[in-house]
Amino acid sequence: MKKYEKEAFLKTFSIFFLSLMLFSSIVSYFYYKEQKHILDELIFAQMREYTYSFHEKPFGLDVVPYDATVDQLNLVPCTEGKCGYFTIPSSTLSMFKVILPSEQYDEQEKMILYKVFFIYILVLSAIFLFALFYSFYALYPLKKALNLLEGFLKDVIHDLNTPITSILLNTKSLAKTHTSEALDRIELAAQTIASLYRNLESLQQGFLPKKNEIDLETLLHTRAKLYQKLFPKLTFVFNTHAYKLISDEDAVARIFDNLISNACKYNIKNGTVTLTNHDNVVIIGDTGMGISDTKRVFERYYKEHTKGLGLGLNIVQTLCTLLEIHIQLESRPKEGTTFTLTFPLRALL
Repeated sequence: MKKYEKEAFLKTFSIFFLSLMLFSSIVSYFYYKEQKHILDELIFAQMREYTYSFHEKPFGLDVVPYDATVDQLNLVPCTEGKCGYFTIPSSTLSMFKVILPSEQYDEQEKMILYKVFFIYILVLSAIFLFALFYSFYALYPLKKALNLLEGFLKDVIHDLNTPITSILLNTKSLAKTHTSEALDRIELAAQTIASLYRNLESLQQGFLPKKNEIDLETLLHTRAKLYQKLFPKLTFVFNTHAYKLISDEDAVARIFDNLISNACKYNIKNGTVTLTNHDNVVIIGDTGMGISDTKRVFERYYKEHTKGLGLGLNIVQTLCTLLEIHIQLESRPKEGTTFTLTFPLRALL
């Protein structure tokens, strides 16, 4: 079961199970109160019968002065435990006080409590099983739709590979004999589509790192060059120096592409993109509109604007985790966003 399927399953199960558990708890409480009331009435009836026959019962008996304020219709608490008060037909000055010791009453009350608790556990177990069945049943249409979507995505990714490769190869071939801005724009657009294709491919097939030597300065300039042409009104500021480490160059390039692309797409008019590297740390910042919810921005399909698919930063975080790169985000709305990437020291050359 995939992450989003687990999340949907747990939410459905939790809501359904907890609501039924709350309902059964309320019903159990009132059932317990009802059973206790029935016990009190039964004991009171036995006490009344006892005053007629005085047969051997687990009751104590006392004769007390008549008190009109005493409840003579129900079992009432007393210092000895539970008591019932009954009139004496031959006397108007005295009344019977029938006593059930608290120990004996508590024992019978516990029996009721155990009975209700046992029934409650059985009901709760049945609810748990039913909630599991219901959650799996409710998840089935979602899982079926997601499988169809993933199958469609897989087919699209497969079909995109050939035309993208063909466009890139032909534009590069034409650029050798004919140089023009139109060809440059076609090549840039094809490279942008190729970057999206690699993101989708990574999302579909996963990622296996292949370590090689990387010069951070060269890679930053190479990846930024594409976006400098696509966003000519933005100012790119480079604070870089040559620095080599060992990592997966294609994966690191995809991380840079996504971060630089976002820094350009969500920047202000005539804004600035700053690219910095010192030692094993790379900083990519912009003067853009910022991010409102920095906690959710790495979630798959989450996006704060109409642009994009909501995949880029999720893929960035996935690749950073696999390559053991620590990523830190600082952002303020309408002021800009800064991503700091810290490469592992053991990956240094």
